[in-house]
Amino acid sequence: MSTNMDTRTQILQHIFEAIKLHGYQGLRTDKVIAELGVTKGAFYHYFPDKQSVGYAVTDEIIAPMYISNWSNLLTGSGSVLEHLLAAIQRQTCYVTDGNVHLGCPLNNLIQEMSPLDEGFRLRLRSIVERERALIEAAIKFAMDAGELKPDVDPNSLSLFILSAIEGCYSIAKSLQRKSVFDEGVVHLKAYLLSLKQ
Repeated sequence: MSTNMDTRTQILQHIFEAIKLHGYQGLRTDKVIAELGVTKGAFYHYFPDKQSVGYAVTDEIIAPMYISNWSNLLTGSGSVLEHLLAAIQRQTCYVTDGNVHLGCPLNNLIQEMSPLDEGFRLRLRSIVERERALIEAAIKFAMDAGELKPDVDPNSLSLFILSAIEGCYSIAKSLQRKSVFDEGVVHLKAYLLSLKQ
């Protein structure tokens, strides 16, 4: 680890991977420190406690990862509806036969920590609200462009899209089958196409 930024980034990435495997409450920072080969002093230089590193992972890794999938819906050429369908289809690339049992890191953290820690709850809510706002803006644009039926409710539809995707993650995790996730995405896309003008 050559620079301070490299060390901090590697710590965050390792913590994120540990949270995906064991959940936040199952996270053992001492184990991560040992695996990385950093001193406790170096770790605590960046993160004074477990909560601060959990918040940093949420803000610096999870938030950008989820928001980036929806951030380009209104850029580029072509149909906004097609961009939205492509963003939904990309979700299938994140789920593999090897990781389906882990579920969605965002959803897992919401379920685990929102009832227990207000700092986590607010951060996780912010991610969902930002995702929803990007999707809603794209839906409104598609309606204005005549791509979607005029009676669509952009707020409700954006919430439905996020809920459907997270539901697909949860059911696929429970059944431990990527095909379940993929089938859910196919039906979600079909539903959106049924709203085409």
